Amino acid sequence: MKLSVYTVSLPEYDIAESVQVVKEMGYDAIEWRVEDTDKVNPLLAKLQQAPAEQQYAFRYWLDNHSTLNLKDIKNECLKAKELCDRAGIEIVNLAPSRIEGEDLENTIAAAAAIGCKTIRGPMTSYDANKPYWEQFEDYRAYLQECEPLLKKYGVKMLIETHHGMMICSASSALRTLEGFSPEYYGVIYDPGNMVYEGYECYDAAVQMLGKYLAHVHIKNAALTPGGEDEFGAIKYSQSWMPLKKGSANLGALIKALVKVGYDGTLSVEDFSNEKPTKEKLSENIAYLKQLIEAAKA
Repeated sequence: MKLSVYTVSLPEYDIAESVQVVKEMGYDAIEWRVEDTDKVNPLLAKLQQAPAEQQYAFRYWLDNHSTLNLKDIKNECLKAKELCDRAGIEIVNLAPSRIEGEDLENTIAAAAAIGCKTIRGPMTSYDANKPYWEQFEDYRAYLQECEPLLKKYGVKMLIETHHGMMICSASSALRTLEGFSPEYYGVIYDPGNMVYEGYECYDAAVQMLGKYLAHVHIKNAALTPGGEDEFGAIKYSQSWMPLKKGSANLGALIKALVKVGYDGTLSVEDFSNEKPTKEKLSENIAYLKQLIEAAKA
């Protein structure tokens, strides 16, 4: 298995610095965050008025310098590819949020131009005020519309198990991709997101995904108690945690991956805030290597 860093977890470093950090920490590969960095994020403007602690906690999404600009994605990818080649770092995935129209084709074409075989597909929220099956069919229709471009450029689109979205578990991903070819569609399996929503037994999950299992995000989270509701019941909320402190059993996950012969990438996406970025990355790669060695043994 290759070990990678997803640059959403490198918010304070620019593109060139991110490549050097990933190399310095000993990782094999990098997964690039892709967003429209020209667009003013209204949440960022609001966050600038928030307490410093809150600004720090949300820097991954709202003040991230390790992001390829969607609006100039081909040139951004070519520059990133040159830097990565010099450093001996592989680009394993491009990870935009929902993209459509010209942005969609440009991103798929950019991935193909640099030899990146996958991009993350649509991140579509589930709306509890709308009928589920209508949203489900709309989501599948969007995926179907992407297929001609994926075939044209030879790129695979990955859907991620993500809380609050249409796809939150392995079984929901499998049902969504029913009838789609695993040559052009796959799944990003994310155990940290499934602490929030969508947990299923790791062995069952990775086995049911089969050929659709294409990429794995590595982060962790935990349920924490906080106060009571009006009936006196304890309320719980989820929060991001260091890899060793969360509820997701990463050791069990990696054993399950080894059992099915998974030889893809484990991409670190650490949103915890207890330690500086480099310290986290150094500890994380050492821990993952221990888990892989133990699983293989």
